[in-house]
Amino acid sequence: MTNGRPMIRRDFLASLARAGAASVALAVLPRWARAAAPTGMIERADWPEHWETTIGALGRSWITPNDRFFVRSHFPVPAVDAATWRLQVTGLVRAPLTLSLADLRAMPATEAAHTLECAGNGRGRYELASTSGTQWMYGAVGNARWSGVPLAAVLERAGLATEAKHVWFEAADHAPLPQAPPFLRSIPLDKAMREVLLADRMNGAALPQLHGAPLRAIVPGWFGMASAKWITRVRVEAAPSDNHFMVKGYRYNYPGVDPAQAAPVEEMKVKSLITSPLAGARVPAGTLGVHGFAWAGPAGVARVEVSSDGGASWRAAQFVGERADLAWRAWTADVSARAGALTVMARATDGAGDVQPDAAKPNGGGYGNNSIHKVSVHVGA
Repeated sequence: MTNGRPMIRRDFLASLARAGAASVALAVLPRWARAAAPTGMIERADWPEHWETTIGALGRSWITPNDRFFVRSHFPVPAVDAATWRLQVTGLVRAPLTLSLADLRAMPATEAAHTLECAGNGRGRYELASTSGTQWMYGAVGNARWSGVPLAAVLERAGLATEAKHVWFEAADHAPLPQAPPFLRSIPLDKAMREVLLADRMNGAALPQLHGAPLRAIVPGWFGMASAKWITRVRVEAAPSDNHFMVKGYRYNYPGVDPAQAAPVEEMKVKSLITSPLAGARVPAGTLGVHGFAWAGPAGVARVEVSSDGGASWRAAQFVGERADLAWRAWTADVSARAGALTVMARATDGAGDVQPDAAKPNGGGYGNNSIHKVSVHVGA
C-alpha cells in the first residue's frame, strides 16, 4: 500500500523511474495475469505481486507457511520450464558447469530454517480496521525451512580461480520495459562459502513459483534482496556486480550524505515484532501475555525486553520454542494491564550488543527500519 492505499502499476513505474530506469508510456505494458493475495496477506502492490503477511497470521507458528510467506519481486514472475531449465556456473572457475535440477538433486542436500526479511519492511502504514489510526506494516518477513544444495558445494565442484572474490546471481525475471535495468545481486565469496543455499524446496514442498522456482538463493542473515529468485546463472568474478540495483539501489542514502558514499544494504538489523496482542485489541485487565519474534543478522538475537510504561523501565522476555542459527526466536513476557489505554513496546539486542533504536534513522529508500515496535490496546475494566 502507499499512503493507506494499494500500490498500482503506475506507482511501480514511477518507482522505477526514480530508481534510474527510463520513463515509458503505460501503453507499452502488456496485461499481466496475477494471482489474488490469499487470506491473511496484505496486498501492497498488484503488479508485480507485493504481499505482506498480517501480524496475526505471522504469530501463529514459528515456521511461516508457504501460502502466508511474504512475496517481493522487482519484475513479473517469469515462466520457467523446470524440465529444460539449466543452471550455468561460469566466470572465474576452472571447470564451468551446466546443471539440471536432476543434477543438483543428486548432490547432498541441506535443510535449514532461516528468516528472510525485505529490506523495506516497516516503511509503510495501513489502516487499522478496529480504530481510526494506522499501523506500521511489518509483515514482509517470514521464517521457513529451506532445502537445497549448499552453494559452496557447487563452487567447489566448478573449482575457484585464485582471483575469485565475488559471486553474482543472474535470474530469469526481467522488466517489461526495454530500458529498465535487470535485477542482479552479488555477494562476497566468503559469504557465499558459508550457509548460502541453492534452494529448490520450501517447508518440505517444491519451491513455489512466486518464491523463485525452480531455484533460488537463500543468503541467511542478509536482507531478502540478496536471496535472488529464479536463478539461471552463478558467475564468479573478481569484483562485485556493477548492476544498477547494486551500485545505486539498496543503499542507505541518509540525508546529507553523498549518495556515492552511501553504505550498501546487506546484513539484517536486530529487530523484534509483537504478534500478540494485536494493535487496537481490547484485552481484560490483569496480567497481559505479550508474544512475538525477534531476529538479527549473523550476530543473532541475544535478548528481548518489553516495556509498558513508555520505555521508562524494561523487563526481560523469555525465549520459547525452537532455536536455529540465523532464524528468528519466539519470545514471551507478561505485563500488568490496568483499565484504559496501554502501549506495549518490545526491543531486541543482538550478539554484538546492538540495540533496537526507538526510531531508526530515516533514509531515502526506507531501508532497514528496525524502530522499536509499539502496540496500543484498550484494557477493559
